Amino acid sequence: MPRRSPLEAEMYDHLGPSRFSAQGFLGEDTRDFEEILADDAQALQRLGVSKDRLLQALRDVYDQALQAGGDPVEIGNGVIAECLECRGRVPSPFPGEGTFPKHQVRVFREEGQQWFAITPLALHLIDRHDFFQGIGSPFRIDPTQAAALLGMTES
Repeated sequence: MPRRSPLEAEMYDHLGPSRFSAQGFLGEDTRDFEEILADDAQALQRLGVSKDRLLQALRDVYDQALQAGGDPVEIGNGVIAECLECRGRVPSPFPGEGTFPKHQVRVFREEGQQWFAITPLALHLIDRHDFFQGIGSPFRIDPTQAAALLGMTES
């Protein structure tokens, strides 16, 4: 683990399990925060998909599902999005960034086990910090899987 300033160490602690995020934002990932960011950026580069393009596609799916009021929305190629509206708000793990609605949009393929969830906080973390969350985090959006399910890659 790299040497961190006290402020960085405090921020890193906020990414772990807490009363707001039972499993934390790192999940079971043993990589350093910076390594997680670098690996996800490299994955996007290998796919030829920019973070901004993927983020916009995620936002579009989130908005479509939210407007459908809980009804399934077909995204294309057998991929469905459904919104689960949850009461309450959750704070960003980065101090001073506010709180976000707990709504979730589950994106999944009709056949098979592939799925991921989009939340307002997850969109914020990707936009502001390039942070898709750690492996094993319940709200990690794996950029490779998301790009594939959203039809942004050939697989």
